[in-house]
Amino acid sequence: MYAFDFFLFCMATVGLTAILVDGKIFQPFRERLEKNVRDDEERWNSQFPEKKPPRTWSGFLFSIITCYQCCGFWSGLFCGFCLLLVITDYTLVYNGIRLGTDLQRLFHVPFFWLLCGFAGSFLSTVYLMFVEWIFAKTELCRRTNQEHPHNHEEEHLEEENVKEQ
Repeated sequence: MYAFDFFLFCMATVGLTAILVDGKIFQPFRERLEKNVRDDEERWNSQFPEKKPPRTWSGFLFSIITCYQCCGFWSGLFCGFCLLLVITDYTLVYNGIRLGTDLQRLFHVPFFWLLCGFAGSFLSTVYLMFVEWIFAKTELCRRTNQEHPHNHEEEHLEEENVKEQ
């Protein structure tokens, strides 16, 4: 795998995950899924209050599209599949059957694809932690300046007074 292909895979996986989980374009879809899940759970709880509601497809999809780690895995699988199509020259018809290379493809491709899913999950989680860390630092600085705006002015005035003396 070339460095550019790896970099493109990483960026595509994280970008696709961010769009699906946080993007405004998918917000109506996420809200609709959430409403369906809540309606299904309310309907189930009204009929069978003592039993846990069964897992539905909308609930499964909602859990994927709202979790960075889950969505990162599926985005990694998708981007890994696209990467496999780009990197390898797969054709539907082989000129000759070579036992070694065909067996390697048979076993290596699914494992590579699965590893792409795992890598996508990891990359998306690291991306989320990094973004949250940046937001926490900037929000903390913004909140500190809003709560104590005069502290910086007093420090600046004290420095000027010291310089003048």
